[in-house]
Amino acid sequence: MRLLCAAAVLHVLLSVAVYALGRAAVSPATFDGNGVAVSFASDGVRYRPDAASMSESLRRGEFGAWAAADKPFHVKLYAVCFALFGPLLGYNVLGAEPLNVLLYLACVALVFRIGREVFGRSAGLRAACAVALWPSFLLHTTQFLKDPLFVALALALVHVNTRWLTREYTWACALLTGAAGGLAGAALWLARSGTGEVLFALVLLGALALAARQVRERRLLAANVAGAALVFALTLGVPRLMPGALELGRSPSSARWAARGTREDAAREGLLSNVAARVGRVRRMFVEMYPDSGSNVDADVRIESAPELLRYLPRAAEVGFFAPFPGMWFSTGRSVGSAGRLLGGAETLLMYAVEALALLTLWRARRRLEAWLLFASASAGIVALGLVAVNVGALYRLRYVFVMLLIILAAEASARFAVRRSGEATHAAETGA
Repeated sequence: MRLLCAAAVLHVLLSVAVYALGRAAVSPATFDGNGVAVSFASDGVRYRPDAASMSESLRRGEFGAWAAADKPFHVKLYAVCFALFGPLLGYNVLGAEPLNVLLYLACVALVFRIGREVFGRSAGLRAACAVALWPSFLLHTTQFLKDPLFVALALALVHVNTRWLTREYTWACALLTGAAGGLAGAALWLARSGTGEVLFALVLLGALALAARQVRERRLLAANVAGAALVFALTLGVPRLMPGALELGRSPSSARWAARGTREDAAREGLLSNVAARVGRVRRMFVEMYPDSGSNVDADVRIESAPELLRYLPRAAEVGFFAPFPGMWFSTGRSVGSAGRLLGGAETLLMYAVEALALLTLWRARRRLEAWLLFASASAGIVALGLVAVNVGALYRLRYVFVMLLIILAAEASARFAVRRSGEATHAAETGA
């Protein structure tokens, strides 16, 4: 709780600083008068006025108009926040801060809980501190973006998946946990429906890990299986039972590409061919969204068939795990300038260390299904993003939740190293005495 209180104070102070910088026009190319980061979170330029407009409908009691508005789900949440706090704080990043700080704290708390569930309190605290002080993540959570909501919901789903492996539930607790996980999965469709394949992978990995636990222990965990089945049903039932809800998780550009894809997929046969076609379609969407970006990677690569998809997988892993590459760290970005590139390079260098420590933990905990689940979930998301996100800036934001899972693994190695150093220091003191 002390960590969360400190993190909340830090986040509020940062939001105030961002707003003050924008209001004073210190760097108009970075922050506008409402504190919106026009350089690295330009989506907020259109999301903020949309949320402000819908908040007026809520204040007039027109809840039906708010619910029926053709706007993304996270914008509707910001509209609620504006309706409650906008008249006092303004329709800017300060007015959005109550929701933003709540989502930020949810991410920090969930990282701690996953780390504690899998490796213990020390690893959980170290991982939570690392996420709480992550500079670019902190900055992005002050903006009008869907990423904090997506990260919090994805972490909640992973947390539920890990508990199937670490606990043996009663029927009542299993069904309650399954309902919570299923609601998180369903909400993920509303937050970002374009990541449906990644969402399916997270749910499937959780189910496979639970099956592996039962095979290893040679017994049926009926309550756990029922809870996991509920997560599976609630999460994957959204596209069939609530097809209209998927539009809430799409940006205007992705909605156009989704409609085009429905027509294209009708002419294809085979699961892998359809997957390849969708990957190629999303790659083209990213190229269209960032046509003049100086940070696109392999923008000329086209994936239209299953063989092309399989051939590009190793390169996708390289892009997902290692981009932005060192050659980008010291250049000047068109949107974020040289300072933004240097910050990205410093964080990427730390990410390399995190990945190395995560592999060390995986080796030491190679008999633990929970560790493999975290690594598999992170790898699935990172490689999937490497397949489609040709723009490094977009990849950077979309990758947050999966890097957090690697941070949890790395925190365990860090905690073990600290215990070993402490033991050596104690032994040296006793010997010297």
